Amino acid sequence: MRIIKWLAGTGLAALALNAMAAPPPDLAMTRFPNASTTFSTPVAIRAPNDGSNRVFIVQKGGTIRVVKNGTLLTTPFLTRAVTTSSESGLLGLAFHPNFGKPDLAHNTEFYIFYTRPAADERLGTSPDQVVARYTVPTPDSDVADTNGTIVLRIPDLAGNHNGGDIHFGADGYLYISSGDSGAQNNPHGFAECLWKKPADSNRNSCGTNPSGTQYYLLGKMLRIDVDTRGGTATADMCGSNGVNPLEYAIPASNPHTGTSNTCDEIWSHGFRNPWRWSFDRANGRMIIGDVGQGNYEEVTVEAAGIAGGLDHGWSRCEGRHYFTTSGSGTNCPATTSTIAPVIEYSHAAGDCAVVGGFVFRGPIAPMRGTYFYSDSCTGKLWWADSTLTPTWDAGGQNDTGLSSSGIYGFGEDQAGNVYVGQGNGQVFKLTSDFIFEDGFEQ
Repeated sequence: MRIIKWLAGTGLAALALNAMAAPPPDLAMTRFPNASTTFSTPVAIRAPNDGSNRVFIVQKGGTIRVVKNGTLLTTPFLTRAVTTSSESGLLGLAFHPNFGKPDLAHNTEFYIFYTRPAADERLGTSPDQVVARYTVPTPDSDVADTNGTIVLRIPDLAGNHNGGDIHFGADGYLYISSGDSGAQNNPHGFAECLWKKPADSNRNSCGTNPSGTQYYLLGKMLRIDVDTRGGTATADMCGSNGVNPLEYAIPASNPHTGTSNTCDEIWSHGFRNPWRWSFDRANGRMIIGDVGQGNYEEVTVEAAGIAGGLDHGWSRCEGRHYFTTSGSGTNCPATTSTIAPVIEYSHAAGDCAVVGGFVFRGPIAPMRGTYFYSDSCTGKLWWADSTLTPTWDAGGQNDTGLSSSGIYGFGEDQAGNVYVGQGNGQVFKLTSDFIFEDGFEQ
């Protein structure tokens, strides 16, 4: 490692410790785990909080691979059949907070989000999007049991706009993102509807049209309690359709539990396709990359500790601009009472689909608080200072200039290092020789 001297107690040291959250000048994308390893469409990189030094690579085709102590293991962690057409596939992985901890309950459990095979029974006209629970034989196992249990089902009518990213929050509940069904321009109003409705090309028929196949939980962020099982499903537990015995409960503090004819799993709504999102491990913020329609992409934030029930605006707004609501300009949230993005960018430069990333909380001290994200069409790797308020893009976007291939997903390991998964199968770790702590390089 290069030796770079920073003098504690001097103006230079103070400048280094109080600078904006930004990448160091030698930020690099280092091939992971080595220069010769290629994966198949890596859409997520995850690691349990178990001290095992393992990194799990989620491949869209249905296989999860394990990198342990820097070596790719020969046997996959899990392989299951999925539908892979369009944006469908194996899309999410979340380890139970107790995973790998022998003395705690649920220490062998993890959850995945995937599109069911086309031959499976379905609730809508397209294969279901589902959350399933799997286990490992022992907490330190590198190969999972092959039989899983479906926990939650979402009916769908197209192969795109699936969301599919899942994470456990600091509250111990599982959060799930879902897309608005794939129909362009949100003609059915699924993103706004808190209840059930058919694909009737009517945005205003939420809960009023009982005819036809009913769709629900689309264009949402969901929150469920996966540790409480076997209860009796209520009429407002929409995702429990076809799941018996019941595999989850509704947290009592979910925002719609006090009303009837609202799906109680819903945490927030008004999303088009929240394809990739994350929690900031330092403060619990939820940071969501929501793929736009034809003009604008956006990243929005929900602070930790809120009561839920926020409306993120689609399809009245696309980013900070009006879409189906009358008006012009960038003040859409001000007139619709929806959530304004912290980042918005247009398609003018060929960008077309935001990929939400992670706030860096790893060992490169000056980079802590830097949010990394991308666009899958141009492959640009951007960064933003997440300590800014109210927006992170007041001065425009910051391009690292490091990537030229489409990025499909991000991840972090137990230490907080950030990883990048590209559509060409390559996975990278963000690295730097500038590792400062207390004013000195380590």
